[in-house]
Order: sequence, then C-alpha cells, then structure tokens
Amino acid sequence: MLNKKDIVLGAVCFEEYASGYLEFLHLAEKLGLHWVEFKFEDPLAFRSSSRQYSRIRETADACNIGLSMHTSFVGLNIASLDRAKRAASLRQVEESLLAAAEMGIKLATVHSGSLPAGDYSELNWENSRVYNIESLNSLLTFASLHGISLCLENGNAYKKAQLKHALHPGSMKEIADTVEGKLNFTVDFGHGIYMSKDPSYLVSELGTANVKLSHLHSNNGLEDSHSPLNSGVLELEKILLRYIREGWTMPLSIEMKNEADLQNSVDYVNETINMLGI
Repeated sequence: MLNKKDIVLGAVCFEEYASGYLEFLHLAEKLGLHWVEFKFEDPLAFRSSSRQYSRIRETADACNIGLSMHTSFVGLNIASLDRAKRAASLRQVEESLLAAAEMGIKLATVHSGSLPAGDYSELNWENSRVYNIESLNSLLTFASLHGISLCLENGNAYKKAQLKHALHPGSMKEIADTVEGKLNFTVDFGHGIYMSKDPSYLVSELGTANVKLSHLHSNNGLEDSHSPLNSGVLELEKILLRYIREGWTMPLSIEMKNEADLQNSVDYVNETINMLGI
C-alpha cells in the first residue's frame, strides 16, 4: 500500500502569483504541502514579502516546509552568442542565488542556454554549446561559494524558436559530465510529456540519486500549458507508483499558473494516492 507520508508533495511559487513568497508559504501550509520552490522573476521576487528573507526562512522552518529556488530564466540565455547578453543573464542568475543563500536555500534549479533557431549553423551551435558549459561552470563555482547545489532542468521542447542544450537525458548527462563540478538535475515531468505520456523514466535514466528536484504539471502533448494534473495526458499514477517502488526522495512540486489549478491538482494527487492504495 502506498504511504502518503513517503511522498514529498510541494508547489512552485508561480510567477503569476499576485502576492509574494511569504504569502505563498502560508498557502502551501494550508494545502498540506511540504516543499516550495520560489521563482526569481519580476515582479514576484521583488515584492515586499518576497524580500523578507529571514522571516521566510523562519516561517518555512515553523511550517516544516523545505525550500528551493528556481533561478531567473525569462528573457535570459546563458549560452547566447552575444557576450553582453550572456553576461547579463549570468548576473541575473547570480542574483537569484544570492537571494536563495539569504533564505538558507541549498538547492536551485537552473536552465541551460539555447541557440535561436534562425541563427543555426554547425559553427554557431558549437559556439553556443561551449558558452553554455562556460556559463554553467561559472554558476557552479558561484553557487558553491554560497553553499548551493545546482540542478539542471530538462527544457521545454514545444517551442521551436529556440534550440535548447538540455532537453533529454542524453544531452543533460553530457552537460553534467562536461562541467567542472557536481551538477544535479531537476526533472520537469510536464516538459517530459513531449517524449512520453509517462515521463517517470526520466528519473531512472538520469539516476535517482542525481535528481534532487522535480516539477509536476500536465498538458495535451502539444504545448507547455501547465494544465491541472486531472487534465491533459500525464500519467500521474505511474509517477506516484515509481516514486514509492524506486525510493525516490525528491519533492514533487506542482507547477501551475494560478491558485485554483494548484488546489485542484493537490486534491487530485491525494485522490490518486488513495485510489492506488486500495
């Protein structure tokens, strides 16, 4: 029988959230969640309650909620062919990590860089690949200085305008094997639907011990809609079964775009756990 207590259920504080980090923590507690991943995007990360780092840490501890940081990625590209854009992207990710450190956060999700599809050539792709590794090396060093472990996320393959360097286990492991330092992984199950309705295989392919974080959302297989878990094609029950059977320990952080869908998805996960336990 499934043991609900064995599954660490959490939520990503979505960038569309109207309040700040502190209010989201209270929402997570109300929903019975035990993990929160903050997105460091404007305006969410710069609201008054999102900047009360000591209070956020104290509240999380009091509520028995673990924390991680989703570093900035909107409009950024750490593998850009443009040196100035690369540098600006790195500075913004570093700002995310500094905020995480002030909250005592030890795990942070990071996105790989990409190459605009219109700029593709073998030379440009290779240069972008090299810049991606150089940038990740820089971020690994910076994160390590602040006691933070980086987790590379599998990107969204639905958008064809950008050729991303980390999309599937093969490319992610190649990056991790190339960088200087330990690079863990964040498995985004919603992004994984692009390759399978049952993206649970991503964890075993990347190595269970290397997957420290995850994002949970659904879609119709055609776009990255971040739909509620009781919709779309995601086979949630297979993820939950493998979580128990294979001894996963990373939090399953539900990543929605509004509070109603988050509540709906939390309820659906709990219903599915109960159904599988019969």
